[in-house]
Amino acid sequence: MIRVFCVLVFALSFIVPAIADDKSEMKALAGKWVVTDVDIEGKKDTQTFKDVTLTIEGDQYSVSIGGMADKGTIKIDSTKKPKHMDVTGAEGPNRGKTFLCLYELKDDTLTVCYSLDFQKRAAEMKTGEKSQRMIIVYKKKK
Repeated sequence: MIRVFCVLVFALSFIVPAIADDKSEMKALAGKWVVTDVDIEGKKDTQTFKDVTLTIEGDQYSVSIGGMADKGTIKIDSTKKPKHMDVTGAEGPNRGKTFLCLYELKDDTLTVCYSLDFQKRAAEMKTGEKSQRMIIVYKKKK
């Protein structure tokens, strides 16, 4: 019984700091973001996304473009290298879909690499022809 308790305490010593890191990271992600750069399968397409606004509050996100809205949840794992983000649509065109993403947060810049096949997370922040990946760079609105 003591061994089980020791194993549990040992495991929790790794899990609790990771949860704290993710909470801190989610606070840093909170706010309104605007798109500054888009790369879809190795091709720039920033103009199509120029009016997109991303809002993150807690573990909830909303994206608006024109009159269309997409809402859902964000789950992160900031202990992974590169960091992981799962974006799950609850309302709008991405309802029921989960984008397996990588992300990087530096100061007021958020870069997200979305896997467009909904099945496999990219191993690195990179796109290319037929990669089924999209990278969006967001700048935090002041």
